[in-house]
Amino acid sequence: MREAVAILSWIALVAATGAMQAHEGHQHKVMGTVVQVHADKVSHVEVKTVEGKTVVLSCDDKTQFMKGKSAAKLQDVVAGIRVVATTVEEGKTIRAVEVQLGEMDAAAKPAPAGHKH
Repeated sequence: MREAVAILSWIALVAATGAMQAHEGHQHKVMGTVVQVHADKVSHVEVKTVEGKTVVLSCDDKTQFMKGKSAAKLQDVVAGIRVVATTVEEGKTIRAVEVQLGEMDAAAKPAPAGHKH
């Protein structure tokens, strides 16, 4: 019994170590629609992913924002815009390295003036 517990503990330790090495420091993509933008001292953007999860992306002075091939700014990021972000995990923080701005989500676009349902 003790041997089984020891073996399972060793397997769990190896798996956890592998999982930590596989994620932290490596780049990942986050695709979704911006829910909120917080442009204060600790700037961050909340994104609802295509899987339906909410991810908080930390932005700093190194974060690059792009709209097509043109440079953009954090101020260009608004709720409802689609984004593809290249990120790295740093501890419990997900830092945005680059945020590519897309089009407004059709559901987030305001109805044209005079349009009624």
